[in-house]
Amino acid sequence: MDITLATFDYAPESALRGLRFNNAWVPSPSYAESRRGVLTGQYPQRGATTRITEIFAAAGFEVREDALPASSPVFRLLEQPHPQLLGDLEGVVAVCSLQGEKSAMSLLWPGVAESGECAELVSPLDLAPTLAAIAGLDVRPNAPLSFDGLNLVPVLRYGASGHAALFFDNGVRMQDAVLVDASATPPSALPRLQEEWETWKRFMAFGPLQ
Repeated sequence: MDITLATFDYAPESALRGLRFNNAWVPSPSYAESRRGVLTGQYPQRGATTRITEIFAAAGFEVREDALPASSPVFRLLEQPHPQLLGDLEGVVAVCSLQGEKSAMSLLWPGVAESGECAELVSPLDLAPTLAAIAGLDVRPNAPLSFDGLNLVPVLRYGASGHAALFFDNGVRMQDAVLVDASATPPSALPRLQEEWETWKRFMAFGPLQ
């Protein structure tokens, strides 16, 4: 199966395909840092260098950064492609925007995720492990191929939950509580969120997962 990952600064409405995620958050205010997170499936604070293109190449996919014909299977990584081009591609197509706080993010998986909306807490970080799982790679927790992002296949197939929390340089976001720039909603959640955030920062200091 051909797989495409398309990144935008701001994804136009016409670029979105399949299931749309309306509670998706970029990992960094920097486009370059967010794109690094998308391509590694790890928080950019880790400084990871293993990109999804290397993972797919090792799995036998032909890796391309254009839409030219290729032998199958092919993994395409496209930056700012024309929306019409995405409509002409076959197979799985993931799209995300990486500028601002929220991401316009969608995933088309023929026969599984072809339309609708998802309100689960997710991030473009999740696209690398999700696409790797769709390709049949082992992305279970503690597998050799490890990610900070969440494999969304159970969300897509069975309506499973998204992230319990997403972390950022200025705070943490959960389904029921938010800490941003030391301001918590609700205020009573501040101690719990602050502890979660400090723990995350200590884990980031350990460096890349792979």
